[in-house]
Parts: sequence; C-alpha cells; structure tokens
Amino acid sequence: MDYTGLYAKKYRINRKLTVEERSSQLHQNERLDITPFYNLSVIRMNSTYLECVDRWFIYRGSMTAICLLFIAFPVSMILGPLFMSEPRHLIPTASDSGWMMIWVTISIPFWLAMGWLLLKESFRHTHFPVRFNYRNRMVYVFKPNGTVFKAKWRDIFFTLGRCERMAGAQNWDIRGHVLDKDGEIVLDTFALPGDNITLSQLKHEWEFFRRYMEDGPAAIHRDVFWCHDIAERRETYKAGLVTLLFALNGQPIGQVLLSPIFFAASLGRWFAMRTSKIPVWPEDVEAHCKFDQNDPFLRDASNNPEKIPMEPLSVARSRSE
Repeated sequence: MDYTGLYAKKYRINRKLTVEERSSQLHQNERLDITPFYNLSVIRMNSTYLECVDRWFIYRGSMTAICLLFIAFPVSMILGPLFMSEPRHLIPTASDSGWMMIWVTISIPFWLAMGWLLLKESFRHTHFPVRFNYRNRMVYVFKPNGTVFKAKWRDIFFTLGRCERMAGAQNWDIRGHVLDKDGEIVLDTFALPGDNITLSQLKHEWEFFRRYMEDGPAAIHRDVFWCHDIAERRETYKAGLVTLLFALNGQPIGQVLLSPIFFAASLGRWFAMRTSKIPVWPEDVEAHCKFDQNDPFLRDASNNPEKIPMEPLSVARSRSE
C-alpha cells in the first residue's frame, strides 16, 4: 500500500528538477524494445483517447478502513461501558460523565487526524482519471482537488520518481512534470497508475502509454483485455474487492493468507466509493474527446470477459486472444 503523492511525500512543485529526475527521464520519442504492459489500469480506450485510473486507485479504501476502525475504537470505549451496564444505570452518573469527558477530550485530536486522513479517500471523487488524447496530442488530468489541468504530450517531462520509503525496498512510480518555459521549474505533477520496486517493470507500463500516444491505438489495443467499469457509475462491491486483490495478482496463496485484510479494506473501499461522486470532465475536454461507437479500437467494460482476470496477465491475455 503506497500512497505517495496523496498522503505521504506529496509531489513538490515550484522547485527545480533534480539531477536524479533528469537522469531518469523517460523520452516520448524513444521506443523501448520491451512488451507494453497496461497493468489493469484502463477505463476506456478508442481511436481518440485512452483513459486510465489514478496512481492510488488499486489501494482505494485501505486507509478508509483503518480510519473508520480507529474512529470507532474510542467511541466504543466511551459508550461501551454504558450499554454494558444494567438498565437502571444507563443514565450516566457524575463519575461516568467525568470519565466520558476525559475520553472525549483525549480523543478529539485523534478524531481530527483520522477525519483528515478519511477525507483523502472518502467524500471526494470515486477516482481521479488521466486521459491521453491521441488526436490532439493532449493529456488531461483530473486532480484530487477536483480541478483539471491540461498539457501537451510532448511538453510533459516524464521521469521515474522515488516513493516514500517506510520499510523494505525502495518503491518507484512514473511521474509527469509540467515545467516552466525554461524547462527548469516544476509547476505541476501527476503520476501514471501503478508503482513498483522494479524499475524495469515500470518501463513496461510507460511503454504502453508512450506507444498509444506515439504510434496510435493499433499499436497496443490487443494488450487491453479488461477495463474498469467506472466511467459512468460506481464500481460494485465485488469489483472493488477484486481490484484490491490485483495487488497480489497471480499469487493465489498470498491472496488467501491475506484475505481477512483484503476483506476489511473492501469494506472501507465500499464506504469510500459510496460517499464519493463520479468525476465529470469539463465540456471543453469532452468536446475534444468525441469518438465513434463503432470504433474498431474501442475497449471498455462492455468488452470485458465474463471472468475478471485473477491470474498472471500473460496467461489471461493468451486466453483472450
């Protein structure tokens, strides 16, 4: 679970590019001799645009579940003794009231902190999509604060970024920086979906988006065999649970062993999705993203196989062809 950019280690802007970012740059016009990998991130693809989920979508609900648990705990400590009392003692005594006031006073800062964390995932938008327009060479990013920014594909500085390191191996993601006219100062930043400890794996993901924008949908449409059904509606509980399990896709033993954790996270995900609204692109963005419903390269949830893929992607892909 890596929330870099949303919780920990916010993407810093109004600063100079670092030496590491320059040395790790991913060039739009440089084809990598590797297999594109879409990382189960696509919402919809056609001859006009490719829309994907945000960098944190696969973890959505995990922090919400933790927050709801820790909010409920002090509440139970306050109210629990009252409900466990005999009926005649349900009216708080002076000592009970004093004890409750102490707990409430202690809990308020904690509740405020948990509420702040909760609002990062819940009562917002169900996801923060990124749209790559092949026709007009633009990238549209729906940001967590509800705003949308636009940038020309070739003007974005893509690079590999270090994620917040809490423990274990260093994790990385792919970031797109919008720079000033001199190409020195970072004005805004967004991230492509996914993160990984293996840099080579991230380059496979980068190549998927790069080829769409440079070579067109024909270059990668066969690599997309399953899409998230969230463009115009909230995901179902089952789809949310399966999305969480994607973190261990192809590792059935790990999925079984950690199933209680995934189940708890799925409840948080359900809460986050039901309290959030579906993102709506501005009219000017939609005007530039029209496509033919008979588009031969159209890929969306209507094309999904009956079985949601829960196996290594290479196996699932071979079965879909």
